[in-house]
Amino acid sequence: MSTFYETLEVSEQATPEQIRRAYRRLVLLTHPDRTPDPAAHERYLAINAAYDVLSQPARRQLYDAALAIRRRPVAPLAPAAAVGSASSRDRARARRRYPAAPPPGPRPDPYAHIYARYAPWGQRFCQLMLVFCSLLLLDCCLTREYRGEQVQTVERHSMSSRRSGSVTYYTFRTPHARFRSYDYDWARGTLLTIRRSALFGQIREVGVQGQVLQPADRVSIYGNFFFAPLLLAVLAAVGAWPRASHALVLNCSVGAGLLLLVVFYFLYSS
Repeated sequence: MSTFYETLEVSEQATPEQIRRAYRRLVLLTHPDRTPDPAAHERYLAINAAYDVLSQPARRQLYDAALAIRRRPVAPLAPAAAVGSASSRDRARARRRYPAAPPPGPRPDPYAHIYARYAPWGQRFCQLMLVFCSLLLLDCCLTREYRGEQVQTVERHSMSSRRSGSVTYYTFRTPHARFRSYDYDWARGTLLTIRRSALFGQIREVGVQGQVLQPADRVSIYGNFFFAPLLLAVLAAVGAWPRASHALVLNCSVGAGLLLLVVFYFLYSS
């Protein structure tokens, strides 16, 4: 029975880097996308199973211990006369000297080839999300101020719920901005000073010209929902980590995609 080291065509003293290079070389040769040979597909699954054990130090140590037990020489049997005169307890002790059977190896993951195929795309997507989160951070820090913004239209909206009852807010439109407010009801023609983010145009502060500016609507990614871009950055960083497993990369990329939809919603609904 071949060992995992023989499957990856490396020695048992191979370094993690040697094991990683051997795995990449063999995966390229046996990947189902490169060859339709069923035998190559079986070998591809065996290569992934071997790498899954040998790439993790703790699991490799347990596997090496199992190999040592398997290769331990069997104690020679006692002479027939001595065995015949031994008691049942002595025979039981002799049987216990035989090495235990090594634990079965890990079962190959049937979805390993799918993870290996799409993980590079997921990693690239997570890298793009890191760039996007950097732009959000830059947008949060840079603002532009517009003075003398005249209110052109005012829309009144009402919402009702069982918990908070009736809630009224107003949507204002100026030449350079559109925003909502729950606290102010400025009339048309009112001159405002507006401070908005430089890249995505999120309203940060607003107030009547000549007065102190007040924070704008807090229902935004820079307000009450700041955790959405923060969690997006965490998932993107984990998914873009070069040593992350294929399954972890795909899970992080899917989670980052869902959070991206949430961030876009708050960017363009405010």
